[in-house]
Amino acid sequence: MISKKFIADHLISSTATRSAAERSSLATDISEFLDSYIEAANMAVLALDADRKIVMINSLSSSLFEMSENNLIDEYIEEVLPNSPLTGVTLQNYKSIPKEFLLCGKRLYSERTLITHDDAPIALISFFQDITDSEETNQRLNQSRKQEIFLNDIIENSYDGIYITDREGKTIMVNKAYERISGISRDMLVGEYMSNLVAAGILSTSLTEEVVSQKKTVTRTQRNLNDKEVIITGNPVFDQKGQVRHVITNVRDITELVSLNNRLLAESHRANLYQEQLFHESSDENIVYGSREFENVLNIASKVSKMDSTVLILGETGTGKEIVAQYIHKHSARSAKPYIKINCGAIPENLLESELFGYVPGAFTGASAKGKPGLFELADTGTLFLDEIGELPLSLQSALLRILQDGEVTRVGGSKSKKVDVRIIAATNRNLESMIAEGTFRSDLYYRLNVVSVAIPPLRERKADIPFLADKTLADLNGKYGVSKALSPDFIQTLMEMDWPGNIRELKNFIEKQFVLSDGNIIGIVNLPQSGGGGSDSHEYEDSDSIPTYAEAKDRMERELFRRAMLKGKSTYKAASILGMSQPTFFRKYKELFPDGIEEPS
Repeated sequence: MISKKFIADHLISSTATRSAAERSSLATDISEFLDSYIEAANMAVLALDADRKIVMINSLSSSLFEMSENNLIDEYIEEVLPNSPLTGVTLQNYKSIPKEFLLCGKRLYSERTLITHDDAPIALISFFQDITDSEETNQRLNQSRKQEIFLNDIIENSYDGIYITDREGKTIMVNKAYERISGISRDMLVGEYMSNLVAAGILSTSLTEEVVSQKKTVTRTQRNLNDKEVIITGNPVFDQKGQVRHVITNVRDITELVSLNNRLLAESHRANLYQEQLFHESSDENIVYGSREFENVLNIASKVSKMDSTVLILGETGTGKEIVAQYIHKHSARSAKPYIKINCGAIPENLLESELFGYVPGAFTGASAKGKPGLFELADTGTLFLDEIGELPLSLQSALLRILQDGEVTRVGGSKSKKVDVRIIAATNRNLESMIAEGTFRSDLYYRLNVVSVAIPPLRERKADIPFLADKTLADLNGKYGVSKALSPDFIQTLMEMDWPGNIRELKNFIEKQFVLSDGNIIGIVNLPQSGGGGSDSHEYEDSDSIPTYAEAKDRMERELFRRAMLKGKSTYKAASILGMSQPTFFRKYKELFPDGIEEPS
């Protein structure tokens, strides 16, 4: 070829000492060598002289540049390949030309070799390779690598444990969550067969064989070797022939979930027991009476229970106001719904608001970070019993009135209101009308509460109930202590003759006292309370020869102090203020000294 001979001639031009025949023969040998070399090359070859004229190509170049050899040989590179980076190449700057470039819609890779003679460049040979397909392959490989990394990240950062095996049970992959749940390092698992791991006691079980044989998902719950409750799910991955290729097992730690569920069940069981115990006393068979007065009370309660009207129960301490409230709830359409009780006088004012209405997170110092629902929310669709409503502070009476009017509750510190469907039953032993006159109870709240009132007469006005109550109290005590005691007729007669200022609560306490002190199975008169004192010890030391101890005298003085403060103040808040002490402290001590309340003078 002319091009090859051109290079050969340049290579031997300096061999002047050789004869013309020798130079011709050498040129022929070099030309044949170049011819066989470039044609055998696995790449396209193109040579340029110092003027950037194409002086040599092989057949792959014609195919690559989509031009015939005749259209390329002896042509300037910038004329035949004007869009090529080679248009500006010279024998001096060839190294600055990029090795990869686009030409004729193809991505080419090139390497270049400079041919010199006597240290002077005479030609530049370029080798080209079409890497278009390789580039696409690399892109696909890179994309696959990215997807593989992404999937590995998903598997590795999954909260659930993931264990992957082939169909033979050989461990292929284990994520760090599985290590955390099982307590086993993946180094001990990867590459090992599940059957060997189970046999060695490293794993407690394997689902792989079962999943492969059944060709379906298998789930099992168990306690693993790390003493955790886990749920294991093995999922088959099928090949094109429908055979299981891999098994992916998910392991979820449900220890905390099981613990929370057990606690929930325990709390639910405890709530059910409390509810059963709460209504046991108010069940029809446990409400005993013999008087027409209490029969009228139950008749009114039965009628009221069929409606959703607010009920106000009035009566002295110990007359059974809560029993009637429970009776109304039990016989209402809300009987299967919550029954919530709160004693408005037993909780400090600064805590009562959050107890009733709940609070949002951070509502006050010490508030739970999760907030807390109030009793109105807990009683939603059910009944809320507000005992001792007369002790409710004025500051909360307006909030209660707003809920009764709007049916919406707003948590302390919050701005959003929530609809609640709650039936209100209130009770008090106070004269609310007198409190309205004194300015300590809102009249609008009173009228809202007093839609239907149920007045329970004191025990002294329904003495026909006493024998029935006494028999029921004795039966409960006999069942509690496993004995068979009985009440003498004289004892019953004595009970009928007493005034019972503490009402049913005082009656039950008195009978239990005689039950405990009696030696035989027949209970007679052992120690009667002083008249008007309801079992008080106010005259116990009237004998001049009997001098009380300092502790006894101190207790008597304390009782009298609290009694007089309560009679004067009419409420635990005012009584506490009179004695210069906090209401919670006063209330706690007052309940210790007078569990049945005190009898107000007529």
